[in-house]
Amino acid sequence: MSAADNVRSNAMERVHVPKTAEVLAGSIRTQIVRGEIPEGTALPSEAELITQFGVSRSSLREAFRILESEQLITIRRGSRGGARVKRPDISVAARYLGLLMQVDGVLLSDVFYARALIEPVALQLVAAHEDRVTIAARLLAFFQDLENTDDVRVHAEKWTEFFLLLFDLAGNRTLRLLYGTMTEVVRQEIIAYTMREAPNRIKAARESVRTAMELVAAGEGDKAADFWRGRMLAVAERVAETHSGRTVIDALAGG
Repeated sequence: MSAADNVRSNAMERVHVPKTAEVLAGSIRTQIVRGEIPEGTALPSEAELITQFGVSRSSLREAFRILESEQLITIRRGSRGGARVKRPDISVAARYLGLLMQVDGVLLSDVFYARALIEPVALQLVAAHEDRVTIAARLLAFFQDLENTDDVRVHAEKWTEFFLLLFDLAGNRTLRLLYGTMTEVVRQEIIAYTMREAPNRIKAARESVRTAMELVAAGEGDKAADFWRGRMLAVAERVAETHSGRTVIDALAGG
Protein backbone atom coordinates (compact mmCIF):
# COMPACT_ATOMS: atom_id res chain seq x y z
CA MET A 1 0.00 0.00 0.00
CA SER A 2 1.36 3.42 -0.97
CA ALA A 3 1.85 6.31 1.46
CA ALA A 4 -1.16 8.09 -0.08
CA ASP A 5 -3.30 4.99 0.41
CA ASN A 6 -2.17 4.81 4.05
CA VAL A 7 -3.17 8.44 4.63
CA ARG A 8 -6.60 7.87 3.08
CA SER A 9 -7.09 4.69 5.09
CA ASN A 10 -6.16 6.36 8.39
CA ALA A 11 -8.37 9.35 7.64
CA MET A 12 -11.35 7.09 6.95
CA GLU A 13 -10.78 5.26 10.23
CA ARG A 14 -10.90 8.55 12.16
CA VAL A 15 -14.17 9.74 10.61
CA HIS A 16 -17.05 9.41 13.03
CA VAL A 17 -20.32 8.65 11.33
CA PRO A 18 -23.06 9.82 13.70
CA LYS A 19 -25.73 7.35 14.65
CA THR A 20 -29.32 8.04 13.68
CA ALA A 21 -30.16 8.79 17.32
CA GLU A 22 -27.36 11.39 17.54
CA VAL A 23 -28.55 13.12 14.36
CA LEU A 24 -32.13 13.15 15.61
CA ALA A 25 -31.12 14.43 19.05
CA GLY A 26 -29.06 17.15 17.35
CA SER A 27 -32.04 18.25 15.26
CA ILE A 28 -34.38 18.49 18.24
CA ARG A 29 -31.65 20.10 20.38
CA THR A 30 -31.13 22.85 17.78
CA GLN A 31 -34.84 23.65 17.74
CA ILE A 32 -34.92 23.84 21.54
CA VAL A 33 -31.87 26.09 22.01
CA ARG A 34 -33.07 28.41 19.23
CA GLY A 35 -36.39 28.78 20.98
CA GLU A 36 -38.31 27.21 18.12
CA ILE A 37 -39.76 24.77 20.66
CA PRO A 38 -40.54 26.82 23.80
CA GLU A 39 -39.91 25.58 27.31
CA GLY A 40 -42.80 23.55 28.65
CA THR A 41 -43.95 22.44 25.21
CA ALA A 42 -44.88 18.79 24.85
CA LEU A 43 -43.15 17.09 21.92
CA PRO A 44 -45.31 15.16 19.45
CA SER A 45 -46.07 11.52 20.23
CA GLU A 46 -43.58 8.78 19.41
CA ALA A 47 -45.69 7.69 16.45
CA GLU A 48 -45.75 11.22 15.02
CA LEU A 49 -42.00 11.73 15.46
CA ILE A 50 -41.21 8.36 13.93
CA THR A 51 -43.25 9.30 10.87
CA GLN A 52 -41.88 12.85 10.74
CA PHE A 53 -38.22 11.85 10.90
CA GLY A 54 -38.45 8.42 9.31
CA VAL A 55 -36.59 6.69 12.13
CA SER A 56 -37.11 3.57 14.17
CA ARG A 57 -38.66 3.55 17.65
CA SER A 58 -35.35 2.44 19.17
CA SER A 59 -33.47 5.36 17.54
CA LEU A 60 -36.09 7.83 18.76
CA ARG A 61 -35.92 6.51 22.30
CA GLU A 62 -32.12 6.65 22.27
CA ALA A 63 -32.34 10.26 21.06
CA PHE A 64 -34.71 10.99 23.93
CA ARG A 65 -32.23 9.47 26.39
CA ILE A 66 -29.51 11.77 25.04
CA LEU A 67 -31.70 14.86 25.38
CA GLU A 68 -32.92 13.79 28.81
CA SER A 69 -29.33 13.38 30.03
CA GLU A 70 -28.68 16.94 28.83
CA GLN A 71 -31.77 18.06 30.77
CA LEU A 72 -33.33 19.48 27.61
CA ILE A 73 -36.43 17.33 28.01
CA THR A 74 -38.25 15.51 30.76
CA ILE A 75 -40.01 12.25 30.06
CA ARG A 76 -43.11 11.03 31.81
CA ARG A 77 -43.75 7.33 31.47
CA GLY A 78 -47.15 5.70 31.17
CA SER A 79 -50.25 6.02 28.99
CA ARG A 80 -50.35 9.79 29.49
CA GLY A 81 -46.63 10.19 29.30
CA GLY A 82 -44.41 11.84 26.74
CA ALA A 83 -41.50 14.24 26.34
CA ARG A 84 -41.68 17.87 27.40
CA VAL A 85 -39.10 20.59 26.74
CA LYS A 86 -37.29 22.16 29.69
CA ARG A 87 -34.58 24.74 30.11
CA PRO A 88 -31.36 23.23 31.48
CA ASP A 89 -29.89 24.88 34.54
CA ILE A 90 -26.31 25.40 35.52
CA SER A 91 -26.21 22.11 37.42
CA VAL A 92 -25.78 20.30 34.07
CA ALA A 93 -22.44 22.00 33.40
CA ALA A 94 -21.48 21.82 37.07
CA ARG A 95 -21.92 18.06 37.10
CA TYR A 96 -19.41 17.55 34.30
CA LEU A 97 -17.01 20.22 35.54
CA GLY A 98 -17.10 18.63 38.97
CA LEU A 99 -16.34 15.25 37.44
CA LEU A 100 -13.33 16.64 35.54
CA MET A 101 -12.09 18.40 38.67
CA GLN A 102 -12.31 15.15 40.63
CA VAL A 103 -10.53 13.14 37.93
CA ASP A 104 -7.75 15.75 37.76
CA GLY A 105 -7.43 15.89 41.55
CA VAL A 106 -8.05 19.65 41.66
CA LEU A 107 -7.31 21.11 45.08
CA LEU A 108 -10.11 22.88 46.88
CA SER A 109 -7.82 25.86 47.37
CA ASP A 110 -7.48 26.11 43.56
CA VAL A 111 -11.20 26.86 43.34
CA PHE A 112 -10.91 29.64 45.90
CA TYR A 113 -7.89 31.10 44.08
CA ALA A 114 -9.88 31.01 40.82
CA ARG A 115 -12.74 32.88 42.49
CA ALA A 116 -10.22 35.45 43.75
CA LEU A 117 -9.16 36.11 40.16
CA ILE A 118 -12.65 36.20 38.63
CA GLU A 119 -14.71 38.18 41.17
CA PRO A 120 -12.67 41.40 40.77
CA VAL A 121 -13.49 41.40 37.05
CA ALA A 122 -17.19 41.67 37.89
CA LEU A 123 -16.48 44.73 40.04
CA GLN A 124 -14.60 46.36 37.18
CA LEU A 125 -17.48 45.72 34.80
CA VAL A 126 -20.04 47.15 37.21
CA ALA A 127 -17.86 50.21 37.89
CA ALA A 128 -17.71 50.91 34.14
CA HIS A 129 -21.50 50.73 33.82
CA GLU A 130 -23.52 53.93 33.37
CA ASP A 131 -25.84 52.86 36.18
CA ARG A 132 -23.03 51.91 38.53
CA VAL A 133 -24.39 54.02 41.41
CA THR A 134 -27.80 52.32 41.18
CA ILE A 135 -26.21 48.88 40.82
CA ALA A 136 -23.89 49.44 43.79
CA ALA A 137 -26.86 50.57 45.86
CA ARG A 138 -28.82 47.46 44.89
CA LEU A 139 -25.91 45.21 45.84
CA LEU A 140 -25.53 46.99 49.16
CA ALA A 141 -29.26 46.68 49.83
CA PHE A 142 -29.05 42.95 49.18
CA PHE A 143 -26.14 42.67 51.56
CA GLN A 144 -27.80 44.82 54.22
CA ASP A 145 -30.59 42.25 54.34
CA LEU A 146 -27.98 39.81 55.60
CA GLU A 147 -27.30 42.02 58.60
CA ASN A 148 -30.77 41.21 59.87
CA THR A 149 -30.13 37.48 59.58
CA ASP A 150 -29.08 35.67 62.74
CA ASP A 151 -29.14 32.20 61.15
CA VAL A 152 -25.54 31.48 60.17
CA ARG A 153 -26.49 29.02 57.44
CA VAL A 154 -28.96 31.42 55.85
CA HIS A 155 -26.25 34.08 55.92
CA ALA A 156 -23.80 31.71 54.23
CA GLU A 157 -26.27 30.82 51.48
CA LYS A 158 -27.20 34.46 50.89
CA TRP A 159 -23.51 35.36 50.77
CA THR A 160 -23.10 32.96 47.86
CA GLU A 161 -26.18 34.41 46.14
CA PHE A 162 -24.73 37.89 46.56
CA PHE A 163 -21.84 37.09 44.25
CA LEU A 164 -24.08 35.45 41.68
CA LEU A 165 -26.16 38.64 41.69
CA LEU A 166 -22.96 40.64 41.26
CA PHE A 167 -22.17 38.74 38.08
CA ASP A 168 -25.75 39.07 36.86
CA LEU A 169 -25.53 42.85 37.22
CA ALA A 170 -22.05 42.94 35.68
CA GLY A 171 -23.75 42.04 32.41
CA ASN A 172 -21.29 39.50 31.02
CA ARG A 173 -23.23 36.27 30.55
CA THR A 174 -20.18 34.18 29.77
CA LEU A 175 -18.50 35.15 33.03
CA ARG A 176 -21.78 34.59 34.90
CA LEU A 177 -22.04 31.06 33.54
CA LEU A 178 -18.38 30.26 34.21
CA TYR A 179 -18.48 31.64 37.74
CA GLY A 180 -21.86 30.10 38.48
CA THR A 181 -20.76 26.69 37.26
CA MET A 182 -17.56 26.74 39.29
CA THR A 183 -19.43 27.93 42.38
CA GLU A 184 -22.12 25.29 42.01
CA VAL A 185 -19.52 22.50 42.02
CA VAL A 186 -18.37 23.36 45.54
CA ARG A 187 -21.40 25.36 46.70
CA GLN A 188 -21.89 23.35 49.88
CA GLU A 189 -18.19 23.58 50.72
CA ILE A 190 -18.27 27.37 50.26
CA ILE A 191 -21.32 27.59 52.51
CA ALA A 192 -19.65 25.37 55.12
CA TYR A 193 -16.51 27.53 54.99
CA THR A 194 -18.56 30.71 55.39
CA MET A 195 -20.35 29.20 58.38
CA ARG A 196 -17.06 28.28 60.02
CA GLU A 197 -15.64 31.76 59.40
CA ALA A 198 -18.81 33.67 60.27
CA PRO A 199 -18.30 34.17 64.01
CA ASN A 200 -14.88 35.76 63.57
CA ARG A 201 -14.93 37.41 60.16
CA ILE A 202 -18.50 38.31 59.28
CA LYS A 203 -18.20 41.94 60.39
CA ALA A 204 -14.98 42.41 58.43
CA ALA A 205 -16.61 40.83 55.37
CA ARG A 206 -19.50 43.30 55.54
CA GLU A 207 -17.12 46.23 55.81
CA SER A 208 -15.19 44.91 52.81
CA VAL A 209 -18.37 44.82 50.74
CA ARG A 210 -19.20 48.40 51.70
CA THR A 211 -15.72 49.56 50.74
CA ALA A 212 -15.88 47.74 47.41
CA MET A 213 -19.32 49.18 46.60
CA GLU A 214 -18.18 52.71 47.44
CA LEU A 215 -15.30 52.34 44.98
CA VAL A 216 -17.63 50.87 42.34
CA ALA A 217 -20.15 53.72 42.75
CA ALA A 218 -17.29 56.20 42.30
CA GLY A 219 -16.26 54.50 39.06
CA GLU A 220 -12.97 53.32 40.57
CA GLY A 221 -13.11 49.88 39.00
CA ASP A 222 -9.40 49.13 39.17
CA LYS A 223 -9.17 50.13 42.81
CA ALA A 224 -12.25 48.08 43.67
CA ALA A 225 -10.79 45.08 41.83
CA ASP A 226 -7.40 45.40 43.54
CA PHE A 227 -9.04 45.74 46.94
CA TRP A 228 -11.29 42.73 46.43
CA ARG A 229 -8.54 40.61 44.90
CA GLY A 230 -6.39 41.13 47.96
CA ARG A 231 -9.24 40.15 50.25
CA MET A 232 -10.13 37.02 48.29
CA LEU A 233 -6.51 35.92 47.93
CA ALA A 234 -6.26 36.07 51.71
CA VAL A 235 -9.31 33.78 51.90
CA ALA A 236 -7.76 31.39 49.40
CA GLU A 237 -4.54 31.29 51.41
CA ARG A 238 -6.47 30.44 54.58
CA VAL A 239 -8.22 27.62 52.73
CA ALA A 240 -4.85 26.36 51.46
CA GLU A 241 -3.47 26.38 54.99
CA THR A 242 -6.44 24.81 56.75
CA HIS A 243 -7.28 22.33 53.97
CA SER A 244 -3.82 21.41 52.73
CA GLY A 245 -4.11 18.60 50.20
CA ARG A 246 -7.93 18.58 50.33
CA THR A 247 -9.32 18.09 46.83
CA VAL A 248 -12.65 18.74 45.15
CA ILE A 249 -13.39 15.01 45.31
CA ASP A 250 -12.96 15.17 49.11
CA ALA A 251 -15.37 18.09 49.29
CA LEU A 252 -18.00 16.46 47.10
CA ALA A 253 -17.66 13.18 48.96
CA GLY A 254 -17.99 14.93 52.29
CA GLY A 255 -14.53 13.81 53.34
